[in-house]
Amino acid sequence: MAQLKNEQLLIENSQLKTALGNLSQEFKILKLKLGMVQENREHLETQLSEIKAENEELKETVENLSERLTADTPILSPRSVDDSVSEQSCDMESTRSSKKIGQEENEFYTETGPDFDSRWYKNISISKTHPDYVVLKNNSRDMHQCLDDFLFSRIVDGVATVTVAPLPLGIILAPESEFTVHAGTVGATEIPGRRCVLHRYSTFGRGKVTENIILDERGKETANHVLCVFQE
Repeated sequence: MAQLKNEQLLIENSQLKTALGNLSQEFKILKLKLGMVQENREHLETQLSEIKAENEELKETVENLSERLTADTPILSPRSVDDSVSEQSCDMESTRSSKKIGQEENEFYTETGPDFDSRWYKNISISKTHPDYVVLKNNSRDMHQCLDDFLFSRIVDGVATVTVAPLPLGIILAPESEFTVHAGTVGATEIPGRRCVLHRYSTFGRGKVTENIILDERGKETANHVLCVFQE
């Protein structure tokens, strides 16, 4: 009897060891799976963080574009400017220019009055306006100025009806020299109409003018852009 009990206990002990071994193996497998789940979780959290950062960047971009699209811009309407208004404009421009001597080069210019006396560039100004032409002047005493980057845009009832067309290429104004732009000037002939008034610069939203470039609100360079009102 005692021997039989011993044999049964040995059998039970062997079965328990086998079961314990199986449990140990299953525990190792579960531990490995748990490690894989944890690794996947960390990977997903990293991806989520990257997606959130990208969404924030896209949101900021959309907000900036929305600000540019909704920025207040003057409603332009075609009209002629008589010589008396042009002379007053020239006098006002000269007064403003004298007041700005000695100021910093990155000064924020905002003159955009109805007399077409805007300064959209540090050295270039509109010295005279006329329904058929406009006279640009290089106010610098020692610097030449190229006009290659400036654009025309046809405006009718406040709406640009055609894509912009550039000024003639290769025009360089010597110091204190002038250049007359006619509606029929070569380079502007892509735009219909014969009557032209240069109106103001545009910085595509909020921006400022420095010595030789126009910057947007983020400090990035944008194309120099002026509006030219053509009348049929």
